[in-house]
Formats: sequence, structure tokens, C-alpha cells
Amino acid sequence: MTPGVNVFVLPAKVVRVPPPTGGFNAEDRFQRGHYLEVQHYLEGLPPADLESNPARLSLYGRVLLARGDFEAAWHVLERARSLEKRTLKRAEIEWALAQGAILWNDFASAHDYAADAVRDGYGLVPGFVNFLAAMRDVDAYAGPAFGEEHGADFDVHRFNLIRIPVRVNDMDSAAVVDSGAVYTIVSESFARQTHIREIPNSQASGRGLHKQEFPVTFGVIEKLDFAGFSVRDVPVMLMPDEALMFETTRGPFPVPMVLGLHLLKEFTADIDYRARTIRFTREDFRVPKRATDQNLFFHAGRLFVRGSIDRNGFYQFLLDTGSEPTLLTSAGLQRASLPPSNKVSPKQVYGLGKTMVEWGRVGQVTLGIAGYGARFTDMVVKDDDAAFEDGIVGASMLDHFQARIDFVGMILTLERGR
Repeated sequence: MTPGVNVFVLPAKVVRVPPPTGGFNAEDRFQRGHYLEVQHYLEGLPPADLESNPARLSLYGRVLLARGDFEAAWHVLERARSLEKRTLKRAEIEWALAQGAILWNDFASAHDYAADAVRDGYGLVPGFVNFLAAMRDVDAYAGPAFGEEHGADFDVHRFNLIRIPVRVNDMDSAAVVDSGAVYTIVSESFARQTHIREIPNSQASGRGLHKQEFPVTFGVIEKLDFAGFSVRDVPVMLMPDEALMFETTRGPFPVPMVLGLHLLKEFTADIDYRARTIRFTREDFRVPKRATDQNLFFHAGRLFVRGSIDRNGFYQFLLDTGSEPTLLTSAGLQRASLPPSNKVSPKQVYGLGKTMVEWGRVGQVTLGIAGYGARFTDMVVKDDDAAFEDGIVGASMLDHFQARIDFVGMILTLERGR
């Protein structure tokens, strides 16, 4: 267990909630991650006020997308698109539709919406649009049946991250389970060794926690075996070897592969950090999201968990099983009205890629998620004033629990490790 962290039960009733959402702050509250509150406000409007207003419909559709419910969002966003006369605003709606289709593995619709967004002026990288086009007729993640369940032991090696055996196109290796990565990622050299099919003209760029961009391309794994499952046609990002590097408290550690969110959403994952076991159950992600206690949401293809800071709600944290530390961003620090962090000497970033950044630290901060609080005597602050997230929940918090990441209900459940 991580030293300097005190974990305790934190009931939802003791967390101070923000005031109700109104028309003057609905968009801002959406950006803050108050999705359920914004949805409640919009659904309380007279139906004519919602149905005739493309801006409100667009916001409503994006809320439903954040909940992971593309079927409900599709009708709303299509209505918004038909009413919107401003070309660039229409392009934003089309890109939202593309993102929802990507979540549901409907790459044909995603490509069509993305192409429409580009025509209306939205700035998408051509290589990414080509990736969507190449996936039109691919049945991504085929193989396992709904309800199929398997488990595996994991090791943490020299770093406190979940590392499991994998087999890629009949070649054995290991991969980090990384909910903070949008797609499954492989190094370029590993892709060559395992004969992963690279998609032509799919050049794009990516970045890790360090904000430094690096070139990527897309490809497809013909067969991926992990934890007792055999999955066909897995979309992946190919990344330079020097970028696919985890920086840990014990130095840099290269990994050939990480299993990212777009794959993980096809399963419910039960993680026992103390026993070092992980169990996956194949689920149908494409179901309505109606849970009143939903605490997991999507934004820009990434997974966020709703939480509190010092018993004040609500804040959004990137749920990142591929990060050792749990940390705040400088933007989150400001939004929580906490005192500025004390700068320390430059260090290498934890996570994918290597670079030098300036860390900060704050003391005695309590984060609350899923009914538990964690009091940190010393918390790292990532310098990112423009961050969408208020912080990152990594292994230093999660390893105190048995964690269930349920993509059917979009709920993170924690239980104290036995």
C-alpha cells in the first residue's frame, strides 16, 4: 500500500454539492463534469424550449454521450444538426456524433460524420479520418461472447502498475492495463515483430501526461490473447519506441504494449490489487445508461471518475490504471480554491513518454471517489493550467481497494482490500 495515504469511508451525504444548474452556467457546468446536473436542468425545461434550440440540443446530446449512451444521443444530436445554421457549430455537432460512433465501434458512421465535420471546417488530422475509413468493414473486438469471464494474475514488476501476459498474433509478451490510454498502444518495433497490419496514410500525433506530442500511426491486431480471451481485429496506435516508456519512481521502464480504454470498455474489470488478480467479463457496452449513481463518464475519448476534493463536489479525475501517482492538476487546484503548490526541482513525468517538467506539491488533501476518501499527506501537482481534468486517480489510491470498473452502468465501485 502507498505510504502517506489514509483511506476511510466517505459517504456521499457528507460531500457538499454545488448549487443547481441554470441556463446561465449550463455549458460551464458541463465543462466541469457536472453531467447529471446539466441533464436534470435540460430535461426540466419545457419540451418546446429544448426541441427548438440547437445549442441546448447540442449540449443535451453531449451530456448523453458523456454518459456513454450513443443511441439516445444520436437522435438528439441529429436534431441539433438539422436546426443549426452556423457551419462551425454544425461541424462541432458532427464531430460529437463521430466520437459517439467510435465508442460504439461503428467506424463507418464515425467516418461519415468525421468527413462531414471536416467539410464544415472542423480541424481533424487526415490520418485519423483515413484510420476510420480503413475500419469501416472491420468487426472490431470480435470473438468473446457476452457473459464470457476469465481472470489472470498480474505482476507489478518494478512499478506499481497492472502488467499481464498477452499473446499478439501468436507471439508472447506482456502489456500494462492502462485505462488512461484512449487506444491500445504498441511500440513500432513490437508491431514489426508481431506483424501488426499498419493502416496506410494514418499518421497522427499523440501525447501522454507530459503534453509533448509524438507521431503515431494506426493499425489492427489480427488476434490478441489475454486473460483467457481471444479477441480478433483490435485497433491499435503504433508509437515510437522512445515514446512508449513509463516513468516510475524507480526510473524509466519500457513496455511493448498497453491495453487501452477503447478495448477495456468491452469488459467489466474486477481488480484486486492486494491479491494481484484481475478478472474480465465480456459485456455489451452499447446499452442505455440510466444509473442514478453513475460516476464514470467519457470526454474526448477518455474516462473520468466523478469525485470530491476536501469534501466539496464535484470534480472530475482521469481514471488511469496506467499511472502510479494520484495527483491534482494546477487547473484543478485553482478550481478547488486550494493554495498554490510549492514548486520542486524538475523531474521526469510519470506515464507514457519522457520529458522534463516542473512538479508542484500540496499537503493534506482529501480526494473522494465511490464512497471512499483518501487523505494524502503529500500530493503531486501536475502543472497544466488548461487541463480539462482536475486530477488523475492512479495506483497510489486504487491499490488500497478491490476495484470494479463496470462499463455497462458506467460505475466505479470500490471495496477495501481484504
